Amino acid sequence: MMQTQSIIPGILEKEQEQSVVYGSIDFGKTVITHPRYLELLNKASHHLKILPHEVLNEKGEPVELCSSVECKGIIGNDGRHYILDLLKTFPPDVNFLKLDEELSPEIRALGYPIEQKHKLSCLRQELLDAFADDRYVTFIKHAAFHLQQLNAAKKAAAAAEVKREEAVEKTEEGDQVPKVEANNNVKAEGSRMEEAVKMMETISEGVIPEKLATDSRDVVKRACGAVGSLKETEFDIRFNPDVFSPGIRHVDNVDAANSLRKQKQLVKDAVEFLVLKQIPAFVQDFLDHASAPMDGSTLTEALHARGINIRYLGRVAAKLSQVKSLEYLHTIAVSELILRATKHIFTSYMQNCEMISMALAISHFLNCFLASGTISSPLVGLDELQKVQKRRNRRRNGKQAGPSVGVDNLEWAQLTQKSLWQQIRRELKVYWDWDLACDNLDAVVEMYKLQKISLLRAFCVKVGLQILLREYNFDARHRATFHEDDILNVFPVVKHINPRASDAYNFYTTGQSKIQQGCFKEGYELISEALNLLNNVYGALHPENAQCLRMLARLSYIMGDPQEALTIQQRAVLMSERVNGIDHPYTISEY
Repeated sequence: MMQTQSIIPGILEKEQEQSVVYGSIDFGKTVITHPRYLELLNKASHHLKILPHEVLNEKGEPVELCSSVECKGIIGNDGRHYILDLLKTFPPDVNFLKLDEELSPEIRALGYPIEQKHKLSCLRQELLDAFADDRYVTFIKHAAFHLQQLNAAKKAAAAAEVKREEAVEKTEEGDQVPKVEANNNVKAEGSRMEEAVKMMETISEGVIPEKLATDSRDVVKRACGAVGSLKETEFDIRFNPDVFSPGIRHVDNVDAANSLRKQKQLVKDAVEFLVLKQIPAFVQDFLDHASAPMDGSTLTEALHARGINIRYLGRVAAKLSQVKSLEYLHTIAVSELILRATKHIFTSYMQNCEMISMALAISHFLNCFLASGTISSPLVGLDELQKVQKRRNRRRNGKQAGPSVGVDNLEWAQLTQKSLWQQIRRELKVYWDWDLACDNLDAVVEMYKLQKISLLRAFCVKVGLQILLREYNFDARHRATFHEDDILNVFPVVKHINPRASDAYNFYTTGQSKIQQGCFKEGYELISEALNLLNNVYGALHPENAQCLRMLARLSYIMGDPQEALTIQQRAVLMSERVNGIDHPYTISEY
């Protein structure tokens, strides 16, 4: 069993160089490997679509890895194998890296690459899965097409042989037979696809009929070449996470199917797939009413489900602005963009604040962000803070000490409404490549139909801010909207990933497909099975259980059982209140 955590038994008893038995601690200059780690990581890399690869160490010797070079493997005192530094587990997003490699003309026409402050932009696992699935469908189609051509050629050759042997009076009849059969082959695309899939499975198992061996291998080879497979004899789409890492020397076999050039091209194809296919498909989901986000958090979940990173939110907002019927969703996207840009600025802003003046600094920031009236200088309120600090120092040290709130610590007080919104516009352009057409709050609210109270609530949730529950007058012209006493608490915001029950998810998505096809009874059975699996995995109370119950309630109502639908929906409401909270978007939809 392999653990992923930061507290490792015995890690402090050794030097770092002695502890690490796998990976690199100096950005690839020194690389080591371990057979047990290769065995464990190879199992995980198969599911994560990570390609085992070889790099050169400082001696020029090849070292095999099944992860990024920067992953570090440490064997703890308890004998278990731990792995750290998983930031670069997945391949980099080359749309946000300045590289020597050129992107496709379509991507460059959209303004990429965009260089970000950090070099940690990576693709999501959901995108890699979607890309591999898309390439597999293309692979099967190519194989079916070449298989059709192969069969047509064989039948044409057989027909020609028949024509030579038959009498002259039967020549016309012989001419028509292959044409009719060829037309039937064109119409029977489903059967060809099934035949191609069976052929792929047969070849992957290594059992090929002798008469079809040469032809089948040629068909597979052509299909593999068409989709960029890293093997010539079977479909293999995996990614090298170190393929664009600077300073890493790779073992490259130029003539092999998995050459470094092909590995790089595969990563570039994946980011092109994200921009040109996934984002348009994401917008199409809303037009088809397959998804309906109600706020920024649910919009983020929908983006991640498609494998789209938040750094593409500006591109998504631009796409949504072109669809009149999705104006409400464009408003949500713009709100999320502004809030995230403001959060970036707020993080830097708070680093310059002393603890004693934190409440005053936060209230000043909120006034600059959300208030419409003229804001007085926050330095007026610092006199009382300095007096309090003096009294504390006198009691603590027995003598008078200077105030901790000095001139050097008052950079936050220089912030104004105009300067803040200039920073927000600049951050939106640099990070998301999105242009905000306004330079003040009132213009933004009017143009994009935002609500100030919604912005306040979402901002507090994002940065971990608790404020006094009262009615705030954002339009006051001669007094501040927020005061020092309104700031009650600041708490850490912890991000986490919920593990997904894959079998239950497959049942649920299949049930949704059946419902869209009009097969309500089959869809009901599939979603019921998904609910049973979720109960076994998560227990009785879980957000995904509530979603299944909501779907079952709708299906019961559609199928003519309103009493059963009402009973199930009541369970969904109670469960959502317990696990999500009363003000969560999912709970609102349950009502």
